[in-house]
Amino acid sequence: MTKKIILASHGRFASGMLSAAKMIIGELKGVDSFDLEDYESPYEIYKNIEHAMKQENDTVFLILTDLLGGSVNNQLLELCTNKNVYVIAGANLGMLLELYLADDNKEIRTIIKDSVEASKQNIRFFGYPINDYVDHKELMEVNLW
Repeated sequence: MTKKIILASHGRFASGMLSAAKMIIGELKGVDSFDLEDYESPYEIYKNIEHAMKQENDTVFLILTDLLGGSVNNQLLELCTNKNVYVIAGANLGMLLELYLADDNKEIRTIIKDSVEASKQNIRFFGYPINDYVDHKELMEVNLW
């Protein structure tokens, strides 16, 4: 399976997330970003991705958007009429890394579900006193990619 990951967002969130991922793991092949700030409308991003899909019809496209119900997400959901496209809203850096580093021998829906679940597990809040919120031993045992 060939997969392509596309990040699409308002502002510069998508390119920022890609930049952060590159700092952590180096160059990422098959990952592109589209910042709405660089386009007139989400429809332009849609057309760019649609064009890429026509060039690579045997590729699975994982499209990560920033905000469920946002204009970028809503526009790109229209690409889900293609059997090789999955749109995942609420993207974050952990999700991107999970998807990128996933075992490509796994079924794509399993990869996506696992990355979404891992992202949910990484959302935490902390405050004072810190011991009321977290067991430091637990944090030391966290296994990052």
